[in-house]
Amino acid sequence: MVADNNSNKNYIIRSNNGYTLLELIVVISIISALLLMSFKGLLIIKQNYDLNVAAHQLEATLKDCQGRAMYTGGYYKIDFYPSLNRYRVYHESVLIEDVQLEDINLHYTNFTDNKVYFYKTGTPSMGGTVTLKTKSGRTLYVIMTPVTARTRVSTKPPDNW
Repeated sequence: MVADNNSNKNYIIRSNNGYTLLELIVVISIISALLLMSFKGLLIIKQNYDLNVAAHQLEATLKDCQGRAMYTGGYYKIDFYPSLNRYRVYHESVLIEDVQLEDINLHYTNFTDNKVYFYKTGTPSMGGTVTLKTKSGRTLYVIMTPVTARTRVSTKPPDNW
């Protein structure tokens, strides 16, 4: 009688249908590290976008007040509240707009008493600059010239600073 040598051997059959737990942990940790690194960059991009929007919105508000003053023949005023990151627009003494800046710091304004008036002719009470900053320190300046009320947004402060 011939003994069957194959019947006594224990064969281990391995299946390559899945991944080991260690492989999964390594892949997940690499993806997590990449996401963390890109999150900071995305946060800075969002802050810069919010800063640009806030600066251009303020520039448009200044131009709008000048135009409305000339068109309606009434006085307009903008009150800036740097400590509250807010500004308010008034027609005569009636509040018509209250803007709260989210995630943007209304850092500084050099308008007297943080107010600018637009007379019936559209002429501002004075020229000035409003400084806006992000939490990461990027700064934009909204600059308005005296008499003409020409406004612009700049990354550099005005020359007279």
